[in-house]
Amino acid sequence: MRLSRLLKRFRRDERGNATIEFVILMPLCFTIFAAALESGLMMLRWTSIDRASDIVIRSLRLGQYENPDALMLRREICDRTFMIEDCFENTVVDIREINRATFLMPDADAPCVTRANEIIQPVVEVTPGQQNDLMLIRVCVTTDALFAGSTFAVPITYDAHGGYAISVASVYVNEPS
Repeated sequence: MRLSRLLKRFRRDERGNATIEFVILMPLCFTIFAAALESGLMMLRWTSIDRASDIVIRSLRLGQYENPDALMLRREICDRTFMIEDCFENTVVDIREINRATFLMPDADAPCVTRANEIIQPVVEVTPGQQNDLMLIRVCVTTDALFAGSTFAVPITYDAHGGYAISVASVYVNEPS
């Protein structure tokens, strides 16, 4: 008898009602806020690397670089970016000629830095090409997420250290001199 009376009184009591709502809704609101912040930062980083790549690709296309190589292009791109930590170590530049007869494209996956135990640079091809060659340039940067393990932000693949890849690709024709 006493237990049923205690349960009825507990059910009618409304103290702590606001606390329960807060406990249920606050994680949801925080998750939405964190996802918006993470995806906004990702877009800012992507825009930064895209703009820097466009500037460097324009100079490359116009032949303003003497004997360009991957290290020089990485340095030029990273000098023009912002909001990307350790840009030079975590960036890969891949330039290839596209055959105009077949238009055969390389793999869809851009080569990127893997950060398992140490930074490993993949083997990439840098062939600046001749005049009027159709060229494909791909730039990939691996950067850390703002919130480690924030897989709720955007559905992308994270590496072992909580980083994700930002990839930019462009096609251009070498200008005749």
